[in-house]
Amino acid sequence: MRNHASEEMNILKNSQLDISHCCQATLENLKEKPWQAIIKKIAHNWRTRNRLSQLNEAQLKDIGLTAADVDHEVNKPLWK
Repeated sequence: MRNHASEEMNILKNSQLDISHCCQATLENLKEKPWQAIIKKIAHNWRTRNRLSQLNEAQLKDIGLTAADVDHEVNKPLWK
């Protein structure tokens, strides 16, 4: 019985260490790279909105959008 309890304690300690390591790694990523994610999103929004604004009426109709939809999307701030 004592060995079994000891094994369970070791498993529990190891799993807690794994969770702790995972949480620390996640926090480090969040602290180091939030600005990169923001810049990446802004660049993506700029590219896609620029391409969207260049579509003609027939192309917009093909994808189910109107000129008003495009105008609304293009005029949003780049970070949104």
